Amino acid sequence: MKKINLFLLTMLISTVIFAQKLNVSDVAAQVTTDFKNRFPSAEKAIWAKDNALVKVSFVNDGNSMEVAYQNNNWLQTKWIIANEYAPQKIKEYTTQFYLGYKIKEIGFLDKNSGERIYEVVITKKKKPNLTLIFDSGNTFLRIDGEVKDPKEVKDPKEVKESKDVKEIKK
Repeated sequence: MKKINLFLLTMLISTVIFAQKLNVSDVAAQVTTDFKNRFPSAEKAIWAKDNALVKVSFVNDGNSMEVAYQNNNWLQTKWIIANEYAPQKIKEYTTQFYLGYKIKEIGFLDKNSGERIYEVVITKKKKPNLTLIFDSGNTFLRIDGEVKDPKEVKDPKEVKESKDVKEIKK
């Protein structure tokens, strides 16, 4: 229960800092109806406007969640996962390729495109946070903000040195 309350406090603070808090009466009826239909047992809902998105952070059946809407249409649902329940493959990948970084938050997202991904925020002192994206099979896809076809992404350990890099090292 403490983790849920801590999450809600964190979401509230980030909502105040980064987004404009909304009263539920200021949210389009289409959005509130969709939300109630999707999550009839939702509690502690906090509504906010974040640029073009309307977001709601809440607890549903004991799970910390966030839903985003764009143009009054459902965009995605995010489940916050406690670090101890994170997939082992994701933890191992992060430890191996991002030395010194710690997992700050893990979310599992269902997107309106049908894509299901893990969003992993990692942090390191004096470095900006990074958001790593993994597919539902725990395979690394990209760093958030990089637009790449998942078929083109290679695991860093599989990337071979180019001829230019080898010549520079000589």
